[in-house]
Amino acid sequence: MLIDQTTKEKNVEISYATLKDDVMTEEQGVEVSDTTKLNGDSTARTPKNKSNMYTLVTGSSSGIGKALALECASKGMNVLLVALPGDDLHALEKQIRQQCNVKCHSFGVDLSVHCSSTSVYNWVKENNYKVNVLINNVGVGSKGNFEQLSPDFYYTQIHLNVMTTCILTRLFVEDLKTNTPSHILNVGSMGGFFLLPQKIVYSATKTFVYAFSQGLRMELASSGITVSVLCPGGTDSNEKTTAINNDLKGLAKVSILQPHQVAKEAIDKMLKGKPRIIPGFINKFSYHLSRLVPEFVHRFFISRAFHHVKKHEYSC
Repeated sequence: MLIDQTTKEKNVEISYATLKDDVMTEEQGVEVSDTTKLNGDSTARTPKNKSNMYTLVTGSSSGIGKALALECASKGMNVLLVALPGDDLHALEKQIRQQCNVKCHSFGVDLSVHCSSTSVYNWVKENNYKVNVLINNVGVGSKGNFEQLSPDFYYTQIHLNVMTTCILTRLFVEDLKTNTPSHILNVGSMGGFFLLPQKIVYSATKTFVYAFSQGLRMELASSGITVSVLCPGGTDSNEKTTAINNDLKGLAKVSILQPHQVAKEAIDKMLKGKPRIIPGFINKFSYHLSRLVPEFVHRFFISRAFHHVKKHEYSC
């Protein structure tokens, strides 16, 4: 028994010693994953008719979605903005056209409404926009005990975070095959890797996004389409999340990123075909560490991390 215990301790030490190397490898842009080999992540190519291609970004009028759209435009990619109708959407369209010298068009729609994804696809086809990058960013978060939020809210959350990502991808996948090399970037969350009290439905939807993206990547391996999933940690994406993040302490506070930081790493690694994108060194370290420690340790630290945000509630 003593020999077995010593062996286990040595194995843990070896695993922990390699943890930093794993994190540094991802920081340098080399994804440690067997799925990387499936899609040839080192040979991201630019289509010959790039000027006629578009990147479609959902939820693009604010937060991470806006930052992703701006980052794509800054790289010379034409952009299709899809978000709720409003001044923010039109202002971003105007900003991109003026500052980035690329084509930019917008479509205002509530993607939580049934068949709205089809409306987006029809708009693209009617205007003969050729999409070679699909960024499924739209989604909605929440905070509160499960019974505190309404059934209608959960319907909206699951529809946006799960159904819209799935159906838009299904609608555009044949076009993406035609317009190769192509990319799909689905926005998940670090929350998809952990048990999050008071965010259980949200984290479950992000677990779906991660599993869906990794499985789809394998299916499309020979099609010329790379599928990546973005898993950001804490981000100052809106007033609500900023207020919560301001109350964080220690490493949790240091790990907070701004939307433009998330977007830059996301687009760079998407174009390189990386399967999993976790922005920020601390977030990468947390992900790798989580694979080594037992579940009761997860629960302890997560409970402590969520204790301080009880005063912040979503009104849903």
